Amino acid sequence: MNIWDHLGELRRRLLICIYCLAAGTVFGAWAVNPVIAWLARPVGGELVFLHPTEAFAAQVKIALGVSFLICLPVILFQAWAFVSSGLEKKEKHYLLWAVPVSYVFFMLGAAFSTFVVFPKAVAFLLTLRSQHLQPMLSVESYLDFFGLLGLAFGFLFQLPLVLHFLAKVGVLRADFLAQNRRVSYLVIFVIATIFNPVPEVFTQLLLACAAIALFELSIFLVRLETRKPR
Repeated sequence: MNIWDHLGELRRRLLICIYCLAAGTVFGAWAVNPVIAWLARPVGGELVFLHPTEAFAAQVKIALGVSFLICLPVILFQAWAFVSSGLEKKEKHYLLWAVPVSYVFFMLGAAFSTFVVFPKAVAFLLTLRSQHLQPMLSVESYLDFFGLLGLAFGFLFQLPLVLHFLAKVGVLRADFLAQNRRVSYLVIFVIATIFNPVPEVFTQLLLACAAIALFELSIFLVRLETRKPR
């Protein structure tokens, strides 16, 4: 394929992604009010908007976000199909399972943030109210906080795949991770304490246990990879 054929292929796959997002936005628009009602439950079911366009912008964000989550498998498949034509057989095989697993891990991290971390974080932050400080949460900042937490945990759950890739290219070995397991656990607990949005012991233990489980899964994947004959 020459450069023009590649550009035509890229255009075709981008159009498929755009059409899918447009169709998903229709469902996302229908889901706006239920999503807002569900997200606002930790704060009593009510949010405010401080600018005339803020409510509209928040609804657009929710509709596009729902559409993106629905269409993400299609987008990932189109990206894989476009780059696979220039890959070798081994590289195709790796991406064929790595891309779906990465999507599943990302959704697991986002779900962990949505159902465990986010409600506890909001509940704790609301306890900071006082006689002179009363909460008035705008829908835009509330959604931004929710989205950032979801992205952060979605990327955190990519740790096993990242370490597995480093092992595949020969940068990392399972023995190194296993020998430094105690140090890694200590670092994980320190990071969970410092960066946990909710300074509460139970949530810190959940975060630390989730990170440790990902770390142990990473050791297992790295050990499988390094045992393969090269």
